[in-house]
Amino acid sequence: MKLTIVVPSFNYAQFLDACLTSIQQQNYTNFEVLIADGGSTDKSIEIIQSYCETDSRFKLVSTEDNGQADAIQKAFVHATGEVFGFLNADDTYLAKDSFAEIVRAFEQYNDIGLVSFGGYYIDAQGKWIKPINYRYHPFDGFHLMKYRTAVLQPATFWKREVYNGTTWPAKFNFVFDVVFFYRAFQQYSWLEMTKPIAGYRLHGENKSMFVKSSRITELASFEELKFGQKSLRAKYLKGIAKLAAVFEHWGKKGQILNYWLYTVVNGVAFISCYRLPSI
Repeated sequence: MKLTIVVPSFNYAQFLDACLTSIQQQNYTNFEVLIADGGSTDKSIEIIQSYCETDSRFKLVSTEDNGQADAIQKAFVHATGEVFGFLNADDTYLAKDSFAEIVRAFEQYNDIGLVSFGGYYIDAQGKWIKPINYRYHPFDGFHLMKYRTAVLQPATFWKREVYNGTTWPAKFNFVFDVVFFYRAFQQYSWLEMTKPIAGYRLHGENKSMFVKSSRITELASFEELKFGQKSLRAKYLKGIAKLAAVFEHWGKKGQILNYWLYTVVNGVAFISCYRLPSI
């Protein structure tokens, strides 16, 4: 079973070597790495070329794109593997047997289309911080996927037919992975495993960790996709996005207010068991 791992890269040279090394050191060796760089101006290209020149499994397949979702889509065009996944250039795999665990899961449960494993938050230096727990609500689970698509992206993998049979949401910038996983969940079986195999790096510039009105607007579009344009959930998030946009013009004070907005909205989502959406 061959794995295809796509690595979208853009100006993350300080983390890129650790990312690619964590792939290269896997004890399961039947894989390919397709790297899509969005025009990095740091030393990313030099690092990428060094891997491509010394290991034929690594290929630089794109040097320009219209964002992360577009980069990943361009890379998967070149995929020859049976199982797909992508690892952001600032993230890493935690152990040398990560790929072996992925293959074992698909071989043992051959009816599944996707499998998700666990992970850890890691700091800028690669130190493990704490386990990632997306199932912190006592009633959370796959039955709530429509209300809360909680998936650890760097630890999730899917068969080629899942990718081919699921429309890739290239028009989304912030939440394309969430949209893809929700669409895939509607059609294919999914398995959750507890073993931690991926490290999600926290370094202060993670685009998914900021309260941005543009990201909340995308989440509102996602709600429209699921529940319709007139849904309360979509209108609710559009209102939150407008409020966040106002706060964004208020400098430091606005950042504090957006932090509290994030806290309150997600608290309400938790209390309502996600009948009102989180951000």
